[in-house]
Amino acid sequence: MLRSRLLMAVALLALSACGESDSKSPEEPGYVEPPDDNQPDHRPNVTGTYDVTGTLGTELNGRTDFTPIRDVVRIDATHSVRSRVHVHLNDMNCGTGILATMTGETTFNINEGSCPLPPESGCTSTVRFNGGSGSRPVNGALQLGLQGQLEVRCGSQSASARLSLDVSGSRTGQDLPDTRAQVLALGADLASALRRLEQDVRP
Repeated sequence: MLRSRLLMAVALLALSACGESDSKSPEEPGYVEPPDDNQPDHRPNVTGTYDVTGTLGTELNGRTDFTPIRDVVRIDATHSVRSRVHVHLNDMNCGTGILATMTGETTFNINEGSCPLPPESGCTSTVRFNGGSGSRPVNGALQLGLQGQLEVRCGSQSASARLSLDVSGSRTGQDLPDTRAQVLALGADLASALRRLEQDVRP
């Protein structure tokens, strides 16, 4: 009887040891740190709503033009990964937002984002952002630069123009609907500027 109890105890200890081997400690070879678990969340340093001004640069047929822009940018931290934020451009329909990755306590890089414009006269247009960066020093202004292109398709024909958006502004904390009237009163917003550009880009 004593021998059977001893064997059972040894078996339980062996099973327990097997279970623990699946969970490696940081000192063991092969340990991979779970993403973000031990990293501080710096996203609150850049999230918020900002009244911004700047320029929209467009390159079409070898010519570069710049349009003054006054608009609203919102940055949120709704992504499940703590190093990711979404950038929203006021009235631009960019789905969940333009994806960006935090690169420091107050800096981030733009990954990608697709923003379709409403169809018009049988043509469809989409703004695709694929680069850029942003920063917001402590108690400072947001600096945001985006690069991408406007793609226009009319039937079987298509054309595109390169874009660069450079804006800066202070955090307002206001909701987008409350700032819309102010933006329109002060100058051209991004969506309106892109709609005018679309007419020039059409094939």
